Amino acid sequence: MGSDRAPALLFRAVVQAAEKMKSDHILCVIASSPVIDELRPLSKPQVSIQFVAAEDSIVMSDDPLTALRQKKNSSLVIGMRMLKKHQIDAFVSCGNTGALVASAALLLPRLPGVTRPGLLAMLPTEKGSIFVLDAGGNVSCKAQHLVQFAYLGAAFQRAMKEGVIPAVGLLNVGAESKKGTKEVRQAYDLLLSHARELTGGGMAPYMNFVGNVEGQDVFQGAVDVLITDGFAGNVFIKTAEGIASLLFKSLKTILDPHLSKTCKQALSELERQFSDAEYPGAIVCGVEGIVIKVHGNVSEKALFNSILGASNYIKKGIIANIKTQLQV
Repeated sequence: MGSDRAPALLFRAVVQAAEKMKSDHILCVIASSPVIDELRPLSKPQVSIQFVAAEDSIVMSDDPLTALRQKKNSSLVIGMRMLKKHQIDAFVSCGNTGALVASAALLLPRLPGVTRPGLLAMLPTEKGSIFVLDAGGNVSCKAQHLVQFAYLGAAFQRAMKEGVIPAVGLLNVGAESKKGTKEVRQAYDLLLSHARELTGGGMAPYMNFVGNVEGQDVFQGAVDVLITDGFAGNVFIKTAEGIASLLFKSLKTILDPHLSKTCKQALSELERQFSDAEYPGAIVCGVEGIVIKVHGNVSEKALFNSILGASNYIKKGIIANIKTQLQV
């Protein structure tokens, strides 16, 4: 509910995910009663799908905080309350980003040392996937928030890849320490100071802080975790997605008449690797609960992969692992 797509289209992804996961999971669909009546016949008898009725929905044009106060029986708020009460193990939403992040911050406990959760998203690079934090949860951030994001992002990377010391960088307009806004310069100094304290005390490094990173260096695999405020992070990610889409459309238009079937398949596979639909949505990082945000104009495939991504995080015990890493 509240996304830019028709519920029936999104429900196809739910059915496909339920078929893929078989009896390992129960998928819970939260929607208005009329929508549930529309979706129920589209389900299949062999899949485990439950329906929960909601009286309202938060739409994209709603002010997040106002909507949370006035629409307490919306699908988004009901889902977050169910997560808080451990009635569900993960919550996936295609709805209003601000409302989702705000409701997670208001209703769920924070992870140790976190004052403001952010959105953590995954992007492909030459050397594998990187995590970007914040990807759009907080339009503006203070220096201490950027530092917290650095530790959160490093904890997430360490939880996903055991034994790794992540390379962490700040997105900036130049590599020099004096570049960027006041908040970014202060975050740079704080992270550098923390790194020197650990090294000087003979302690193992929690992360490898590489300093400032420019946008073009990110896709060469310069870092494992890229830290930025939500405004720059969201623009960075959506610009990258747009360029990738333009590039592959142009290649197909120009090359298609001249390519063999094998070459066309190779090009399609390469395009698939760079498609945002192939990656789980952004996770609301910093709260005790798996909350995944998917694009409002989400495709069926993107929602399917986000549901599978949530399942993977559950199996990995990602929240408990992040808490452990933050306390190292």
